Amino acid sequence: MAPGIHVLYVDDDPDTCELVATVLERTSEAFDVTTADGGREGLTILDGGSGSDVDCILSDYDMPRMDGLEFFDAVRDRDPAVPFFLVTGTEPGAIATDAIEAGITDYVRKRKLSESAQSTILANRIENAVEKRRAERARAETDRRLERYRTLVENAADPMYALDETGSITAVNDAMVDCVGDDRDELLGSSAEALFTEETVERATDALRGALEADPTDGSRFESAFETGDGNRRISETNVTPLVDDDGSFAGSVGVVREITSRKERERELSEYETILETAPFGLFVLDADATLVWANDEYASGFEESTDELLGIEFPKLVDRGYYRDASTDQYVENVRTLLSSDNDCETATYNVRFRPATGDERIYDVHTKLLPLEDGEFAGTVHALRDITQQQRYRRELERQNERLEEFASLVSHDLRNPLNVAHGHLDMLDERLDDQHVDELRWSLSRMTELVDGLLQLARQGKMIGEQERLSLPSVAREAWATVESTGARLEIDTAAEIYGDESRVRELLENLFRNAVEHGTDGGGGDDADPLVVTIGTIDGTHQSADDSPHSGGFYVEDTGPGLPADRESLFEFGYTTVEDGTGFGLAIVEQIAEAHDWTVTARDRDGGGARFEIGDVTVPTDAPRSSSSL
Repeated sequence: MAPGIHVLYVDDDPDTCELVATVLERTSEAFDVTTADGGREGLTILDGGSGSDVDCILSDYDMPRMDGLEFFDAVRDRDPAVPFFLVTGTEPGAIATDAIEAGITDYVRKRKLSESAQSTILANRIENAVEKRRAERARAETDRRLERYRTLVENAADPMYALDETGSITAVNDAMVDCVGDDRDELLGSSAEALFTEETVERATDALRGALEADPTDGSRFESAFETGDGNRRISETNVTPLVDDDGSFAGSVGVVREITSRKERERELSEYETILETAPFGLFVLDADATLVWANDEYASGFEESTDELLGIEFPKLVDRGYYRDASTDQYVENVRTLLSSDNDCETATYNVRFRPATGDERIYDVHTKLLPLEDGEFAGTVHALRDITQQQRYRRELERQNERLEEFASLVSHDLRNPLNVAHGHLDMLDERLDDQHVDELRWSLSRMTELVDGLLQLARQGKMIGEQERLSLPSVAREAWATVESTGARLEIDTAAEIYGDESRVRELLENLFRNAVEHGTDGGGGDDADPLVVTIGTIDGTHQSADDSPHSGGFYVEDTGPGLPADRESLFEFGYTTVEDGTGFGLAIVEQIAEAHDWTVTARDRDGGGARFEIGDVTVPTDAPRSSSSL
């Protein structure tokens, strides 16, 4: 018996309406009868709030203003499938024929409705019609839902499949077809191995077995390798769910394959980064918006008496209170955060020094780099900090400063206390030269000149060291000409094979070139280039590749100084050592100074043989602008 059948009875006779309603409701408790005194009122009920739940309609045929068939036509416009019984007061005759042809469910005689047998038959016919209508509606709804599901599955981005109880493929969506690269018709009916590797099929079987033993509706997930149609091997996560019959028997399975290759790669990269951060040889820690320590690596935590777990959750000011940091550290942190948050600058990182007192050992000095965590909804979320121990560097810097002070004192001593006696000796030697004409006087003069030269070289080294001033854009040919003018060329000739410009300290670059030119002249007079018929030629030019950049931005280049002299000595490793010289009256300071000036600019200096004979010194890693044309000239 169909539960809850709502019947609408339409008749212009109120007594008949009441009679039919009473008879039907008495015949079956499932009936709930609503009456209407005519077709128009019946339509009003159907169009109203309660009309949508009407399961069956009984209507008298002979009614004023709208007969039963006219009412039927109006009903069908609203609901093409609701069961409709036509009630006639006379023999149906042609009316019944017209009614059946119009599509009514059935017709009954009005005068027999009060008879018990007839009312029971009518009740059964109503129930059957309603049951049939409800079944059709349920089937239609199932078809619609099935079509919706099919559309969803077919258009899903993730590959999906269905297998029967034997493991044969019964359905695959477009994503699965595209993924495996086979034709759908070839896949349907084939075994699961057409989609997956043997290992994956075994895992899926184990997952289905586990799901059946637990709750089949929950399904099970597992990871496996998945080979795509283009031959690439991907990592996938498959969710399999068993299908069961009404009796609980296994009927197959459905699966959804989701590629997680990118996610697994990100997880691997994240794991690598976490490992790097944990094992980094410098301290790292994170403070949240309330300055609470929320993460720290082992290197940072190693300086505390507390363990890493005990440190997490402690507010930074409490670390100051416990004596690990100086009191000013909190104000320093707040000020740096304000700077990073300020819109008045574009600072992304704050760099500063802090002093830290570890649980054991002496106070340490750390170079700290602080950066903001990404803002959360525009709000400050905290900071990340990287610390590098620079205690030894600071000590070395202070020691270097003390050494430089001692060098300065030494330079002053050389300048005042040694040069003055030399000047006095020169004066007396001049007086002695006027009285004597002796080779010993010449030897004394040479010795004093030699001592003066050595003092000048030592003074230059002591005062200048490896420091340079502000670097500026320089014309290499101009500096070379100025340097050449200070060298006693003794017949040698300078050729300038470049018009390049470089960045450097002008006075120190000129000094570097002076020493290279002087070295070439002093060591080149013993070779064939020193002959009057074939004078020594010193050339300065640009190293190949300096002018390769297409834009005007600075880049790394270099230049060379070479000569046509006898070439480099056999002991080239000692060339740049202080005091090394192959000339009888040389000081051994020239090339050492060249190396010092190059290193102060972060340049490199290399000595090698010149093609065709002679020596060549190359200065590399020079910052060179590239908007100057290349040309050559000679002096």
